[in-house]
Amino acid sequence: EALPPERLRGLGPYKVLLSNPRFHLACHVKGLENVVRHGLTTWVPIYYFEEAGLSIESTVLLTVLLPLGYLIAPPMAGIASDRLLHSARRPMVLISCGVSSVVLAALAFAPPDNISLGAALLLVGGLAIGMSPMAAMAVDISGRRMSGTASGLLDAHGYLYSGTMAIVFSVLLDMGGSPWPIIFLFMAGTRILAAGMIARVRV
Repeated sequence: EALPPERLRGLGPYKVLLSNPRFHLACHVKGLENVVRHGLTTWVPIYYFEEAGLSIESTVLLTVLLPLGYLIAPPMAGIASDRLLHSARRPMVLISCGVSSVVLAALAFAPPDNISLGAALLLVGGLAIGMSPMAAMAVDISGRRMSGTASGLLDAHGYLYSGTMAIVFSVLLDMGGSPWPIIFLFMAGTRILAAGMIARVRV
């Protein structure tokens, strides 16, 4: 907020943000988060279709619990962050990473035909991933006058990681004979990595 006006002209906000190590880490955490968020949305229906023998209609009814968690969690996380944690975002991100990594590891080893367990894990996973307030954290780092630029760069990182995930996972599944446990454990690993990164970001 204390930046002189001349540093905010033209490409100035991009230079300021892209030279900020904390913002770099936040962007990578957002990217790793999108690997899981979009990875689950993309691949879980196919997983249950292939491994549990569910019909497409049944997979829709099961996997809708995941975006339901995405929907419910953000308002709850925002209130918790603002009121209970005095606008601290990092604890919410760490909790999100920790819980979702456990859920993903459980999905890797849970029998795919145990539909009740799968449904519970998807709902908890959606809630855990949805409670990560990375957009708010990016604005906290950048300040109000660069909030739009910060949000745009954060989202760009997220979509870059999502696109890369789609390519890497499709190659792994095609060439490796559908190694689904490895896919889920890989995503769990990204959550652990994200936790290590965000632990270094102090706002």
